[in-house]
Amino acid sequence: MKNIILDTDPGVDDALAFLLALNSPEIKVEAVTTVAGNVNHSKGHLNAKKLLEFMEKTEIPVCRGAEKPLIRKISHAEEFHGKTGLGNAVLPEPRMSTNPLNAVEMILEKSGELGKELTLVAIGPLTNIASAILADPELPKKVDGLVIMGGAFNVTTYGFGNANPVAEFNIWHDPEAAKIVFNSGIKLTCAGLDTTTHPEYRMSEGMFEEIKGRDTRQARLVADLCECLVRSFKGFSLHDPMALAYVIDPSIFKTERYLVDIEVRGEITRGMTVVERRQYRIKPGETNAEIIIELDAARFHKLIKDRVI
Repeated sequence: MKNIILDTDPGVDDALAFLLALNSPEIKVEAVTTVAGNVNHSKGHLNAKKLLEFMEKTEIPVCRGAEKPLIRKISHAEEFHGKTGLGNAVLPEPRMSTNPLNAVEMILEKSGELGKELTLVAIGPLTNIASAILADPELPKKVDGLVIMGGAFNVTTYGFGNANPVAEFNIWHDPEAAKIVFNSGIKLTCAGLDTTTHPEYRMSEGMFEEIKGRDTRQARLVADLCECLVRSFKGFSLHDPMALAYVIDPSIFKTERYLVDIEVRGEITRGMTVVERRQYRIKPGETNAEIIIELDAARFHKLIKDRVI
């Protein structure tokens, strides 16, 4: 079993990742930490509590994190995730309390307690993770690693941006935080747009109808979360669930190692995950990111259908 901290900005695909994580015996969620991203922090933090209560997992601590990027103005993606961040889903107002530790304090406490038995999983902007590394520069050596949903690496046909032509939203939202994380030495695996937007790996309209046709409590939630996006985009990209699926079963995925840095100054390239392709410029052991480039679509979709609904 892998112990994880789930760092999240609960929007629609984050909600699916919650369902996947909390229904998977291979992992134990030690804590949920929230960050501004898809929606503002207040909405995202509320959504995390709603989802934990929906899953009857109120024993999991939920901690407040960064309300804005390290130095940038806050943005959001409500035009995609809806005003609440959960599409058309309506969940009761939560009753569970917020843990007194903030996100950074929880990450540092659990890393000290669990060490290499702890994996950080970040499916939103990397503000909390970067802040924890700034607070404890030894953190990257203490934990087993970090799995993120983030980046558009241009190592597949689909590796272009969604926040701008070259940058994925989570990295774009706080590129300075991403730069700190990518250059920290932490063992890093990335589920980026290179695979999450691949047509064969997305939730197809047919897959959605199959889910919608299952009259279960979770299937009804998934239908309410995703239906507008599925209809608008002829399917739904399973961004955040892909990162969780990698944690659950890495054998589904093929990865390649690259040396990656983050563009923080470009006027039209903010947040670009720049991959060094000149092999002669890379020293032995200098690569810093394992990037998912391919996966077994059938096994991935089966995992989603078996666990999420």
